[in-house]
Amino acid sequence: MPRLLLFDIDGTLIDSHGAGGSAILDAAEAYFGIDRAVLPKLQLAGSTDPAIAMDVFGHVGREHSRETIFAFLDHYLANLERRLQAPDFRGVMLPGVKSLLDALREENDAHLGLLTGNIRRGAAIKLGRHCIFDRFVDGGFGCDHPDRNQLGPIATQRMQAATSTTYDLADIIVIGDTPKDIRCAAAFGAKCLAVATGDYSVDELDALKPWRTVESFADVPATVELLLRGE
Repeated sequence: MPRLLLFDIDGTLIDSHGAGGSAILDAAEAYFGIDRAVLPKLQLAGSTDPAIAMDVFGHVGREHSRETIFAFLDHYLANLERRLQAPDFRGVMLPGVKSLLDALREENDAHLGLLTGNIRRGAAIKLGRHCIFDRFVDGGFGCDHPDRNQLGPIATQRMQAATSTTYDLADIIVIGDTPKDIRCAAAFGAKCLAVATGDYSVDELDALKPWRTVESFADVPATVELLLRGE
């Protein structure tokens, strides 16, 4: 039975060196006509883009609807693309990621999807900048629901339709770098491989009892073995 591997993006696959957060602040200035300095530090790690946008609306005292949230996110996407294409962009793929994706691509037992708080267009912009968006069949995205814990079943259903495969929960692994990834996996009964390449240490992640925790994907053969044959 193939394993369904659902990857987070930021802090797991890539580090955009703050481009996403800066693009949110750009959007706030453009959409609300305010100085970004009036906003408090936003809680970005593991959050969905719509949830972050709702927080911004709340901080500036504005009501929001689905339409206004996605109008705001249109500004965000324009600024995200501008920042990622800038000559001084310093974003990187994280250690071992390209080699891991290449290795998993050769395995019949691995079906690769995304489970991310990024809206789909944002995911395409970020991963496309590193030429790896096409490695993933489909997935669950922030535009599907603002609550990350609702995205697991959506990602699974989409992947089942795309691959004509029915996955046992024991064969679904969420891969992410934050406590929210661990909780998201638990919310629909999947496993979580936590990776300490974001803002959280191995000890901090391990304290939340994911299935497994690793420092990084630098040891590609060991990571492939764990993802495809670990119990």
